[in-house]
Amino acid sequence: MKKLFSSLLSWQCLAAVFAALMVSTPFAINNYLVDKGPSWLGLDVSWKVTLDYAFAKHWAWGKDIVYTYGPLANLSTRTGQGIPALAMALFDLFLVINFYFVFADFIKNNTNKLSAFAIVICLALLVNPCFGSDTSWVLLFFIIYWMIKTFIEPRPLYLAILITLTMLAFYIKMNTGLIAMVLLCGHFINMFIAKKLTIINLFGWFAWFIVLIMLSAILLNVSILSYITGSLEIIKGYNDVMYLDESHAVIETALYLLFLAMLALLLYSLWRQVAAKKHNQIMYTIAGIVFLFLLQKQAVLRNDAQHLYEYFSFAPLVLLCNFTARNAQKSTLKYSMIIVLFALGFVLYNRGAAYSLSSRVAAPVTYIKQVVAYRPASHINHPGKRYVPQRVLDIIGNKPVDVFPWDSEYAIENKLNYKPRPVFQSFSAYTEGLEKINYDYFVKQAPNFLIYDYDAIDNRYPFNDESLANLFILRNYTLADTFASNQRQRLVLQRNDKTAPLQFKHIKRFEFSPTDTIPVTNFNFIKLDVQYNLPGKIKAFVNKPPHVQISYMRADGKWFTYKTSPELLKMGLYVGCLVTNDDEYIALLNDKPAAAIKKIKLIVNGSLFSGKGLMDTYWVNHHSLLNKPAPDEHNY
Repeated sequence: MKKLFSSLLSWQCLAAVFAALMVSTPFAINNYLVDKGPSWLGLDVSWKVTLDYAFAKHWAWGKDIVYTYGPLANLSTRTGQGIPALAMALFDLFLVINFYFVFADFIKNNTNKLSAFAIVICLALLVNPCFGSDTSWVLLFFIIYWMIKTFIEPRPLYLAILITLTMLAFYIKMNTGLIAMVLLCGHFINMFIAKKLTIINLFGWFAWFIVLIMLSAILLNVSILSYITGSLEIIKGYNDVMYLDESHAVIETALYLLFLAMLALLLYSLWRQVAAKKHNQIMYTIAGIVFLFLLQKQAVLRNDAQHLYEYFSFAPLVLLCNFTARNAQKSTLKYSMIIVLFALGFVLYNRGAAYSLSSRVAAPVTYIKQVVAYRPASHINHPGKRYVPQRVLDIIGNKPVDVFPWDSEYAIENKLNYKPRPVFQSFSAYTEGLEKINYDYFVKQAPNFLIYDYDAIDNRYPFNDESLANLFILRNYTLADTFASNQRQRLVLQRNDKTAPLQFKHIKRFEFSPTDTIPVTNFNFIKLDVQYNLPGKIKAFVNKPPHVQISYMRADGKWFTYKTSPELLKMGLYVGCLVTNDDEYIALLNDKPAAAIKKIKLIVNGSLFSGKGLMDTYWVNHHSLLNKPAPDEHNY
């Protein structure tokens, strides 16, 4: 057996076979529209369908649509809308080729071929059969691998593969794409310092990369600067508000053990590199640590079973990068095997050993059958699951329409003229910059109609997801109709013939303590600036952010508490009245009195926040009910 594995041809053939088994299945994923239960059940399908629609309609990424996923998102989501089967198949083939290089190098560079191959087998069973949204992590793993390989063997072909992977990461999902670009730039500079590249080669490869990015931006209709800045805004606010508080004690504990075990291995590699004065290799080990940390951060922040198990499936891939194999450290290979077996045990317990084995072994045949049977569609054709009465369709006609707070399928499935705000899901507009993008869209080109549902996720206050847009809607739209669909009431709002921006009068700025109870007097809009202190910043960086809730007290003395974040508080909160359901929202639209807010207070752990914050109070004229003249007003 050892002689077999020592043969160059044998382990290369085995690497090729297992690389082919790593093809992601299914080839395309059919979206399933839920039409019962909480509305958040349709969130994932909603953004996937919208991204497909944006690609098919040639929207400008960064301008018409602002999201972390880019124009090549379909290579990850696999919804098969608007992307030719050949393009998807070529991408999958490219991933298989990358797996071949990874597997072949891992076996080649370890003296114990049998143990190395055993790890490859375990990882093949460990990785999810369908990469799905984790495709971006697979690409980042490949990028780290190719940085190490091109540092040792700086061949033009290998560097071209590295650049291609970075471009794909950039246009599939911006957050991992930006990390990949930073790593690529650092890698080129490191190679120049190590005299692996001449100054001419360095600038040549940089120039070639920039040219390819710009040319592909033109082809994919991407506004590069807006694409980057918009995505950075989404990344900036994500951590503070998109966390979940589900409890999975056993798997969370196992995840931390896995993370610490792999971190220990990479830190050991880092120590050996420093001791051996191989300083040019340090950045690649640090890149591996960043990969582990970011994947762990995503899993812990979202904290649902899916994201937690995804860490077990994809994080151990980084062990294939051979951080220590070239030092012929047999002990680290055994340690890697223990780590992989530990992760595999949890994954097989959740997914099942029979399914993991059968799906992996059958992957190439299953994939080919699905490619042959693939039929692209312009949309998912389930209008019955996003029912809109014919009378409403007649009212809207071909005029531009947007959907609040999400669920674009109401427009797309019914073949309406869907023209959404750039941040097309209200819960994602969670920074001041993102809210301004949407508000400016309404001021300049407000759609004629809105299909509106007063709703939010994660116990957030619906009105303060896009508070400026909501106030603009109150000022410039009227109720045209209502209808029931998917167990919820939907409002059809029609834009007035003439629209006007909001007008704000700044009243006062003052300091306050995050634990103060604040009476609401002579103002109806506030902006709060609260900051984490050092322990709070550390907690937000390493784990989940300190929780922030806001409570509103009505005139009847009843308190209502909602989830919020420092970024949402900075955006601004409407505190003129409390709207808790559709009926109260309709009453506000129809100029009927609403329940006034008398007091507000934040609910925070004071030990994790700065002792003082800043509060700006305003009066905003948003509706005929409150459209009183106010001195020194200015358009917002």
